[in-house]
Amino acid sequence: MISSKGNRAEHDLVATGIAIAAIILFVGTGGAVLPQIVRAWSGSGEAPDMLLVNALLLNIALIILGWRRYSELMRELAERKAAEQSARALAETDPLTGCLNRRSLPPAIDELIASCAERGEAVAVIMIDLDNFKQVNDLNGHAAGDSVLQQTAERIGSAVPPGALVARLGGDEFVCVVASDAASPDLLDGLVQRIIARVARSIDIAGGSAEITVSVGVTSNLGEDPAGAADAHALMRRADIAMYHAKKRGKNRYYWFEAQMEDELRFRGSLEAGIRAGLANGEFVPYYEQQIDLESGELTGFEMLARWNSPRLGQVSPEVFIPIAEDIGTIAALSEQLIARALDDARGWDPSLTLSVNISPIQLNDPWFAQRLLKLLVAHNFPPQRFEIEITESCLHENIEMVRSMIVSLRNQGIKISLDDFGTGYSSLAQLRSLPFDRIKIDRSFVAELGQGGDGSKIVDAIVSLGEGLGMPITAEGIEDHAILASLRDLGRLKGQGYIYGRPETIEQVRKRLRALGRLATPVAETSEPVDPLRAARGG
Repeated sequence: MISSKGNRAEHDLVATGIAIAAIILFVGTGGAVLPQIVRAWSGSGEAPDMLLVNALLLNIALIILGWRRYSELMRELAERKAAEQSARALAETDPLTGCLNRRSLPPAIDELIASCAERGEAVAVIMIDLDNFKQVNDLNGHAAGDSVLQQTAERIGSAVPPGALVARLGGDEFVCVVASDAASPDLLDGLVQRIIARVARSIDIAGGSAEITVSVGVTSNLGEDPAGAADAHALMRRADIAMYHAKKRGKNRYYWFEAQMEDELRFRGSLEAGIRAGLANGEFVPYYEQQIDLESGELTGFEMLARWNSPRLGQVSPEVFIPIAEDIGTIAALSEQLIARALDDARGWDPSLTLSVNISPIQLNDPWFAQRLLKLLVAHNFPPQRFEIEITESCLHENIEMVRSMIVSLRNQGIKISLDDFGTGYSSLAQLRSLPFDRIKIDRSFVAELGQGGDGSKIVDAIVSLGEGLGMPITAEGIEDHAILASLRDLGRLKGQGYIYGRPETIEQVRKRLRALGRLATPVAETSEPVDPLRAARGG
């Protein structure tokens, strides 16, 4: 390639030299020959020397050749310049929206920071992420998704002041960078609110419309020492952290960056790494909460609860690690690991005792979940009639048909299905009638108000009546004192669980309890055949 360019340059130099020499010769020969030609044509003189005429014609030909080469060279330079500009545009702009891209934005921000510093202005970075954009793509196709991104970019561009930078970093993430008047920092809040409002308008797409909301993070270098002020990458990172915070606080809102957000994000990162390592190291263990027949006081089974015994953090509450495990996609592996251990533990209990486990909504979105659960039962030789899964009301609003199919499939194998935390979601009576639940569990927030004469007590009464009408047994969660227990006993034959019966226990503590009650299982020969859920469900 270098040799080709060098040969072309040498060729252009030779052609230029020949053209210049031809022009000089043309001036020299033309001054002598042309007047003779004119006099010869007019009949007043002799014809010029043919050698000089031929030399003149050769000079003219060389001049034409040189001019043609010069024109070609100018055209090549223009085409090369246009190609370079096109390549630069492709490298620096997003082809879908025409905005700046991830590569070109940081240098542009640094230039804006420098120019604003000269004018005594600050720079604000606004990170914008579309909420639930994947759902728009999945439901309407990628062409509709591209249209949403294009219209979103136009709306953002129309909301920001002239001279602002607008970029698409990729996917559904946009960035605005604006100069900020140090005397009026509150104007930025108005700008962010205007962006959110404009993007939130219904977007027309093929076959319908899409409703889009955004989560926004904002940061600024206002008040920072110019010598140590944040550069483009630092400002973008801070805005991204604030945007992530907005998503975690419910989406469709904005937050300004605060230093503690970075600490929270760093802590979350360590939790994510710890969860992955904990899965590999077996740090997640099942604990068991007693389930009691309130009328007789007899132990009927246990609910398995997840606990994380982290060597660095100690025992971590499930309220902390389960949402994170759901976010990072490890909840299915974690749940199945705990269920496998719980099945092994429960085989050592009296056969009349049941095992209940909570199932994440994420797992119910997996069409193969039921098959994997049945394989676990077979692998651990556990009767499905003793096994119960608990799902929350929120599962019923995400994919009701898949949930219905899964519930029917599991119940056909003999597994019981409970609706957990009833009353905290938005289940309708039609859903309760159409979905074949075996049990309703009353949320602890209502049970705690029993005996206080408040709305919670009325709700518990109503749920118990509803369960009786639908033929569904009731379990009350969160029983913590004898007054609540007495109120529940007055409502009929219920099951219950709560700290009044003791805190969740390790398997060693459970075995000690069951040994005292004489309710450990009789040892079974290791050669016993695995339980087939199909045969067990049919009583075969």
